[in-house]
Amino acid sequence: MSASTPSKPHFRIPAIAGTDIWRKPPTTNVFNAPTACLGSKPLKNLQRARITFSLPPRSELNKYDQGGLLLSLKRRDQKKEDSQWIKTGIEYYLDEPWVGTVCCDKWSDWSVTPLGSDGSETEGPKATIEVERSSDELGKSLWIYLIKGDKRIPLREVNWIFAEEDEDVWVDVSAYAARPLAKEGKEKEELIVSFWDFEVDWRA
Repeated sequence: MSASTPSKPHFRIPAIAGTDIWRKPPTTNVFNAPTACLGSKPLKNLQRARITFSLPPRSELNKYDQGGLLLSLKRRDQKKEDSQWIKTGIEYYLDEPWVGTVCCDKWSDWSVTPLGSDGSETEGPKATIEVERSSDELGKSLWIYLIKGDKRIPLREVNWIFAEEDEDVWVDVSAYAARPLAKEGKEKEELIVSFWDFEVDWRA
């Protein structure tokens, strides 16, 4: 599956200013971005997920505008502010669209990779992201990929997510959109992220 964009999205998610998924010490802990759940099951059943999406073209409004794929873990009686999650997608940074990945165990970290050009900048940046369970002689992990045509470009290996896989640990696989900031006077203008083909594979 490529990141080519069909004529009509399957769904869209709007986000207003002040929405984010981000946890930075000592005080910042935000999880108020709008999401659309694509599936929810015990973490031990998750094998793979993939989604294609696009953001609006670059403008004065969209510093840190973002959207993509979100995995959030749920445990019985766990407070939302203590949850673990992984998000990866397109994010505007330094006036350019990047592929950003944020992983949050206790606190979140952030890495960015150049998105590259697909020749359709006037339509806004788009990407296909895939996450997949992996294992080798050293243990289990989750690999995150950017899909470019027939190529899977590795972005990140996350080693902590499958450390606990009992029946009490569930994972929500979701699409998300977020607009952490907005230009003064433009706070009510929405970011609209469009989403296409998505797949979530669960094992029995």
